[in-house]
Amino acid sequence: MLGPLIVVLGLIALVYLMVDDYYDLQKAAQRASSEIYTLLIKMTLWAFLFGILLEWRGLVKLIEKKFKFNWILFIPAVMLSVLMFIPKVYWFDWFGITGEFYIKMLTITHTHTALTILAGTLLIRSFSEK
Repeated sequence: MLGPLIVVLGLIALVYLMVDDYYDLQKAAQRASSEIYTLLIKMTLWAFLFGILLEWRGLVKLIEKKFKFNWILFIPAVMLSVLMFIPKVYWFDWFGITGEFYIKMLTITHTHTALTILAGTLLIRSFSEK
């Protein structure tokens, strides 16, 4: 019973950190501050940890070294993680503001966050016994 409670509190804390950094990001964007890069990476990290924490049972088994490695999930998880940790400012620099669908999904904050959570979840599932 204590495990799920700790997970819920951890998820709430991560959402709080994401929201706090999101508002700081909005302020930094208005000032055109170089702090944008750090805030984007922090928000990505919080979302990634959120995805990992969603799979808390798998995380516990991974810590206890009771896991089975799954390459089919691991490779997409790593590739998606690498793409998500590239700040969206770089995507704009490389491809411009108007781009194809696959570029826009990396630059829109909501889809970026959802894909980052998915990357964290996939990473833990790649070590799951199921």
